[in-house]
Amino acid sequence: MFARNLTGISTTRVLAVVAAAGAAGAVLAGCSPDEHPSDVPGTRPAVITGDQVQPGDDVNAGVQRSNSDAATVTIVNIAGNNVGSATFTTEDDAVTFEIRLSGLEAGEHGVHIHSVGKCEASTKFASAGDHLQVGGHTGKPESGDLGSITVLKNGTGTLSKSTDAFKVNDIRGKAIVVHKVGDSDGTQREACGVIAGRV
Repeated sequence: MFARNLTGISTTRVLAVVAAAGAAGAVLAGCSPDEHPSDVPGTRPAVITGDQVQPGDDVNAGVQRSNSDAATVTIVNIAGNNVGSATFTTEDDAVTFEIRLSGLEAGEHGVHIHSVGKCEASTKFASAGDHLQVGGHTGKPESGDLGSITVLKNGTGTLSKSTDAFKVNDIRGKAIVVHKVGDSDGTQREACGVIAGRV
């Protein structure tokens, strides 16, 4: 009698363990990485945890990239208001830069690196000196000529390019100047910023 009870208990325990293993297997099967969300009523969608990237999101938005060969600058207008920023990064034998502007007149704005790192509003940014020339360069386009940036009707503009006319170290402590629309002689300076040194 006692032996039969032990056998009954053992069988019950074995059945319980098998049932638990089957349930765990079903749960694990439901977590398969190859499973796709279902829109069939009565089924469960895949479990999603943490912050998720939405379609069209920049995966690296807001991430500060560590690069000792990078230089950044905040660009302000005559009134001292922030109207943009620029980042310069060494990539192989070139410098890649991105300039973002906002709150400016729509149209084509010339953008240059100037030879002096001074952005004095009282001089209408004449304190930034002439366009930068490096390595004895004297021809045109000047070394600091970054081209022009198109500002849209909403006041924003972005320019992304690469150049081999200078190295990042050549522009540290220099000024970047944004010229007014239609400025052909480089005297109508609308915004300015001093490029940061090594962080």
